[in-house]
Amino acid sequence: MKAKTYLLLLIMIFGMDTFSQTSISGTIWDKSTGKPLAGANIVINELQSGTTTNASGYYRIPNLNTGKYIIEASFLGYKTESATLDLKTGDNVTHDFRLMPAGIEMSSVVITATRTKRKIEEVPARMAVIGASQVDDFPATDVDDVLKSISNVYVNRSWGIFSKNTSVTMRGLDGTSRTLVLLDGVPLNKVSGGQIQWALIRPEDVEKIEVIKGPGSALYGMNAMGGVINVITKKPQAKLNLNAELHMGSMNTYGGYISASGNEIRNDKGLTWGIKGFYRQGDGYIIEPTESRDSTDAKAYLNEGNINTSLGYRFNKNHSLELSYEYHDEKRGDGRKVFEEDGGYNRYELNHLRASYSGILNGATIEANAFFQTENYDRQSETVNSTGTYRLYLTDSWKTDQGLWTTVSKEWFRGHLITAGLDIRNGNVDAKDIYLTSTDEIRYKGKLSFAGIFLQDEMNFSGGKLKIIAGVRLDLANFRDGNLIVIDPTAVTGYPEPSNETFDENTWTSFSPKISGMYFFTKTLSSYLSYSTGFNPPKLDDLCKSGKISKGFKLANPDLKPETITTYEWGLNFQPGKKMKIEPSIYFSSGDDFQYFVPTGDSIDTGGGMSKPYLNRENISVVEIFGLELNIIYYPIKSISVIANYAFNHSTITRFRIGGEDPSENLEGLSLAEVPEHTFFAAINWQNRFVNIQLNSNHVSEMWGDEYNTYKIDPYWMFDAKIWKDIYDHWRVSLTVQDIFDRQPIDKKLRLSPGRFYMGKVGYRL
Repeated sequence: MKAKTYLLLLIMIFGMDTFSQTSISGTIWDKSTGKPLAGANIVINELQSGTTTNASGYYRIPNLNTGKYIIEASFLGYKTESATLDLKTGDNVTHDFRLMPAGIEMSSVVITATRTKRKIEEVPARMAVIGASQVDDFPATDVDDVLKSISNVYVNRSWGIFSKNTSVTMRGLDGTSRTLVLLDGVPLNKVSGGQIQWALIRPEDVEKIEVIKGPGSALYGMNAMGGVINVITKKPQAKLNLNAELHMGSMNTYGGYISASGNEIRNDKGLTWGIKGFYRQGDGYIIEPTESRDSTDAKAYLNEGNINTSLGYRFNKNHSLELSYEYHDEKRGDGRKVFEEDGGYNRYELNHLRASYSGILNGATIEANAFFQTENYDRQSETVNSTGTYRLYLTDSWKTDQGLWTTVSKEWFRGHLITAGLDIRNGNVDAKDIYLTSTDEIRYKGKLSFAGIFLQDEMNFSGGKLKIIAGVRLDLANFRDGNLIVIDPTAVTGYPEPSNETFDENTWTSFSPKISGMYFFTKTLSSYLSYSTGFNPPKLDDLCKSGKISKGFKLANPDLKPETITTYEWGLNFQPGKKMKIEPSIYFSSGDDFQYFVPTGDSIDTGGGMSKPYLNRENISVVEIFGLELNIIYYPIKSISVIANYAFNHSTITRFRIGGEDPSENLEGLSLAEVPEHTFFAAINWQNRFVNIQLNSNHVSEMWGDEYNTYKIDPYWMFDAKIWKDIYDHWRVSLTVQDIFDRQPIDKKLRLSPGRFYMGKVGYRL
């Protein structure tokens, strides 16, 4: 009897809660034409989150707590409107918005450019913002696909979703480490070096992506040579939010995504929570061109998944704290299989833990991010060389990265917003290579720490028509505990004898100033000038690991210094009419102490009468980059948007300090490898009440495939498309097609891309 009573009470409580849910819904219209606006944004200021309208202009935000809310409706090309609503228990409030056309709005609030909240038009720099609706509409399988739409951002994912890593570079620079990537303000670039695992970030989770072009080390320190990319994820917007998705694609690819979150904040106090998971697997394809395949070629498969949890608490309107944890596991075949069941593969197991605090104290805004990240990288490689010799070896690498980033900003003097901060980071690597077909074993480890302080002043003059931002940062770096152990070496690894080498401690500093200014001639015309600097530290792999590479035998160099770059830039923001925005930029960069391999003059016997040189990676090169870019946004009619951009980069090695070494190794006058001189992107988005369509076109010109400029990677055009339909407010079905014309370009290692690739999705959102 008691059990039945308890069950009845639970049902009554659940029913009362269900029927007492409060919500806001309505339709957003074009006031001049009376037509609904699909894809308009609705934001609840108190929750700092919201939703978008469907194809009929309808929106609904359910499961809200009682209380007063300020909701804001916005749409590109229209004036933003807001309303204050007082929700009581059980209310289902309907509120429509009728927006007036007002040309192209540039009122997005960004935080990455100055580490403070600023409207995008107030930032004297070239930047781009991609919103959640743009990510949803893009024909993308992963977040990095969306970055292709930004001028001067080159995304190289040559094997599609089966690539073990993606190279994202900016402003004529090669190398992933020269672009800083943040996730909610926390760096994904590891101190020890390595790739960015973009699969950590699901497109469904993205609120917006902020991209700051040009060196950003004055604020962010290491890695920010080409620019900064900050991916900001969605926060819970209602008492209960649900999101589920199933997808299936080419090459027997399938998977799913699910998330649940909630916002219990009431009267500026309460909890937020979230949990989400993702899984995807695919059989893959053979990456070797048909004419060069043999019996060891296999499909480059994938199997990946992650889970993310978060918990936040708002103490009052001035103080809040959030904790989050993410676990990610991925395994990708390398396209080679001889005897082992899984063939060659790369596996990454990642753990990310973050604590974030936001507060206001005595008029000062305080932001702090503490983070701890681990990466366990396992690699299995099996090969058969030209003499028929079989080799099998394993790599086991353990990396950790932890730090504390802090920012304090306050208007200390009238017209001067002062921002200062202290950043501390530490990274280490402990790795070993074990050869199972010989006796060789190699172990290496090392630690690299950074401490940086920065100061920035945002100044306004002439009634706000002139804005100047000046900043400076000092970083201190320390390399220590470097060690290399070689056990029972043979000709396979090239070490002449066993060794146990300890490397000397090394310390260096980096000074990074920046100054930029913007002048507003009119409301629709402004121009900026900037001088900025950046630096990129050496990788721990280069500081403390020696070993055989394709070019010869690389020697560890614990005396490496950071690379540096200085950029001078001019840009214009022009809105010639209500339907168009034009943004040209031009810049010149000079980089010093770029790192390259240099022969020592000695050589090593690699067997079979062959020998290869000993190489040192050294700071020996001066690089100059001249570039320009042009961005255009155009709205011919309300339901159609067009974006197009073009970028040009001429990246040249102007000086190569090699002393008296072999002049044939001199790279002076050559171009940086894997930097296309011309890139072009265009997209058209058409939203209507029948079916929505986005078509993309992306062109990448030819580029050099190696640093000695001995061969070129062919140019290509890529065309992608996505069609989707929103059904009954909560459902969305979509089909994405990448590389529509099946061009299947070849990468620098002469491996094939996937070619035409389909991905169908069915999703539900509440």
